[in-house]
Amino acid sequence: MKRINIYGGVNLSVISTDKFKTNFISVNIISPLLKETASKNSLLTDVLKRGCKSYPTLRDINIKLDELYASSISVYVKKKGEVQTISFAASMLDNLYTIDNTDLMAENLKILSELIFEPYLENGVFSTTYVESEKKQLIDRINEQINNKSTYAMNRCLEIMCNDETYSVKNSGNIADVEVITPEILFDHYKKVISDYAVEISFVGNMQPEEVAGYINKYLSGFKPRMSAMPLTDVIRKATPKPEFVEPMPVVQGKLSLGFRMGTVLTDKEYPAFALLNELFGGSPSSLLFTNVREKLSLCYYCSSIPEAHKGVMIVASGIENENKEQAEKAILEQLETVRNNKFTDEEFELAKKSIINAYKEIPDSTAGMYNWYLSRILAGLSSSPLDAAEAITKVTREEVVASAKKVGHEMTYFLKGTLKKEEQADE
Repeated sequence: MKRINIYGGVNLSVISTDKFKTNFISVNIISPLLKETASKNSLLTDVLKRGCKSYPTLRDINIKLDELYASSISVYVKKKGEVQTISFAASMLDNLYTIDNTDLMAENLKILSELIFEPYLENGVFSTTYVESEKKQLIDRINEQINNKSTYAMNRCLEIMCNDETYSVKNSGNIADVEVITPEILFDHYKKVISDYAVEISFVGNMQPEEVAGYINKYLSGFKPRMSAMPLTDVIRKATPKPEFVEPMPVVQGKLSLGFRMGTVLTDKEYPAFALLNELFGGSPSSLLFTNVREKLSLCYYCSSIPEAHKGVMIVASGIENENKEQAEKAILEQLETVRNNKFTDEEFELAKKSIINAYKEIPDSTAGMYNWYLSRILAGLSSSPLDAAEAITKVTREEVVASAKKVGHEMTYFLKGTLKKEEQADE
C-alpha cells in the first residue's frame, strides 16, 4: 500500500494490483460516532445517493452507470469502533478492457464528485421529497432490526454492556433523532461533514499511485484542506461485571450472547496472539466452541466468537433451547478456561493457525476484501498487509495465546428468552 497526502486532512491509499479486471475506489469521510450526529450521518448517505446535479434521480444515475460497462456506485455509512465512515464507492471495469477507449475511472469519479459536492437540491437545500422518503425508510429499517433475532441479541448485549460509552450509539441512530431532521438541518450537517472531517480515499486496482493521485486532484478537488485528526476510540481493557439481562420475546429459540472485554486491540503488538486466540476459541469450524459446545455437547444451534478489534469488545453469540441456557453459558466459559489453562491440544492449536493464515491469504483475492482490510488498519494508524498478518501468526506461541486469553474478561450475559413452544409459529 502506498500512502499519498493530497493535502491537509485528505489522504489517498493505493493498493496497486493487476489481479483483477475491475478497479475499486472509495471516498471515506471519517466522522466521530456521536449520538447527536449518527442519525444525520445515516440519513445523509441515503439522501445523497438519490441524485445529483446532472443525474437528479436514481434512475438517471443507473442509466448512466449501465452505459459505463455496468459500473456500480454505492453510498453508505459504517461503524468501526467509535467512528463512522461515510463512504462513496465505485467499482468499474479496468480501462484496459473497454472496446471504445472510455476512461471509466474518470467517468465514475465525475459521478462520485457530483454526489459528494453537487447533490440534488431544491431551493438551496435537500429535496423535501427525498428527505421525507428516506426518513421513512430509515425508520422502517430501525424498526426492523428486531426481526433478525441473532443480530438483535448481539447488538443489545453490546448496547447494554457499553451503556455509558459512545460505542453504544447505533450506526443507524434512533427513531426520535431521525424524526426531527428537516432538509435544512440535514443540509447544514452535510456542509460540516464535507468541509471539516478527515477524508481517506482508497483505491484497489491496476493503476500506479501517482496516476490515481492525478485523477483525485482533477475530479475530487472540491475537498479543501482541513485540520481534523482521525477520531479516536475509547478502549476499556478490563471487564467490570454487570448483571445478567433477560429479555423475553415471542420466539421459540433462545439467543444467548456473552459480552467480553478483550484486553487487546488492533494497535497492540500482542494483537496477533489475540487473533489466534479468537480463532482457537470460537472463530472457525475447528474452534473449541464449535467442536465442543455445539457438536459434542449439542447445546447450541450455532456458537461463535465475534471480536470488534478497534473497541476491544467481543461477543460469543449462540442460539439455544431455553432450558439449555445455564449449561450453554457454563460450557462457553469453560472453553475460555481451557485456553487460559493451556489445556488445548497441539492439533487444535495448529488447526487454528492454519485456519486464520488461510483466511488472511484469501483477503487479496477480492477488491472489497483488500479495501476493507486496509481501511480498518488506516483508521487504527496501521499499514500492515494481510500477508504481514499471516506471517505474524506463524510466530505466535502457545504461551502468547494463553497470556492473551488471561486478559479476556466476561462482563455480562444477555439472554433473549423465547416464550413460545416449538409447535407455535414464530419469526426467528
